[in-house]
Amino acid sequence: MTGDVVELRPHTPASLEPLLRWKNDLEIQRLSDDETHTYTREEVAATLERWMRPSDDIVHFAIGLAGRAEPIGFLHLALIERAHQRCRLGIVIGEKDLWGRGYGHLAVRRAVAHAFDVLDLNRITAEVFADNPRSVRLLEGAGFVREGVMRESIIRDGQRIDELIFGLLRHEWVREQK
Repeated sequence: MTGDVVELRPHTPASLEPLLRWKNDLEIQRLSDDETHTYTREEVAATLERWMRPSDDIVHFAIGLAGRAEPIGFLHLALIERAHQRCRLGIVIGEKDLWGRGYGHLAVRRAVAHAFDVLDLNRITAEVFADNPRSVRLLEGAGFVREGVMRESIIRDGQRIDELIFGLLRHEWVREQK
């Protein structure tokens, strides 16, 4: 799936080195994972191998930039439930020098279009930690609506952190596109 600048593409073995770097970046872990720990090359390689296999209930994408071979992040549409026409979205822009440039926004918009137009889903959910305002702005800017809070959902560094729940419905997306 290619856009003007941002591309959602299948993962390849070339994703291993950046993925290993991102999975072991403490700041990225704190913003996106329930737990922080060190990942071995073997663990990340096994994850990448799983991400490259086709699946009925999850779609993994490498986020790329036109003209750049190495990915800048990853995105997934997970927990796809065709009977209920819903899924969950997760995204990481791993190249921190590219944060704040709108690439995440473009990647999310392309993933949303894929979920609604290709997968024929009706609802996309995303969850973000309350102490991650960048992700909150990303989702709101892509049309997601804050639907709720999972209070004290995780414990990080002895602090209880809320998780915010966002949702986007197909008819909201279609209305926004007009």
